[in-house]
Amino acid sequence: MKMLWRVIAAATGFFALGLQYYIIAADPDPPDLVIWTINFFSFFTILSNSLAALAMTLPAVAPQSGLGRFFDRPWVRTAIAAYIVIVAVIYFLVLRNAWDPQGLALVADVLLHYAIPTMFVTDWLLFVPKGSVPWSTVWKALVFPLIYIGWTLGHGAQTGWYPYPFVNVTELGLKQVLLNSAGLFGVLMALTVALTGCNRLLGLVFGWRGAVASS
Repeated sequence: MKMLWRVIAAATGFFALGLQYYIIAADPDPPDLVIWTINFFSFFTILSNSLAALAMTLPAVAPQSGLGRFFDRPWVRTAIAAYIVIVAVIYFLVLRNAWDPQGLALVADVLLHYAIPTMFVTDWLLFVPKGSVPWSTVWKALVFPLIYIGWTLGHGAQTGWYPYPFVNVTELGLKQVLLNSAGLFGVLMALTVALTGCNRLLGLVFGWRGAVASS
């Protein structure tokens, strides 16, 4: 069941990412694709969905490889689950009314912001061993978002382009963007604590007796 679920989820994820990119590339008046490709992979949504797709794929097709083992680690899957939940929540609460996608754009929108998060969290609930997520996940999960916000601010300072309105230094100023980012980091930490606590509690409930992973 796990293999089938992950194959379906991986295929859905890569399809959604490819579709979203195709929609832009096929525009009758396309932007500079090199610049837009950089911008495309500057969205946290795209990066989080890419991580989710890789986490579904590599442990299944190359379980003994370094990346396969890395993406199969309970703490890594928990961190990705937190990222993808943040994507869904922020989009639903803040961004969904900012545009009105139609046709294929709507398909990509629903897949990236709702379907893939649901599928990945379902995978996390079903297949990450209960009681296996260490508390250090809370701190490790912050590394990727910290790198991301550093890239976003640096790239934005050079180009004047920002992927989201709440990190737009030109419009809001650096202080407000840093406050917004700190708030999101706080939400991410709280969510990671909740996921880690849930996993460990389920380990106790189901009597899981293995040693909690420290990596």
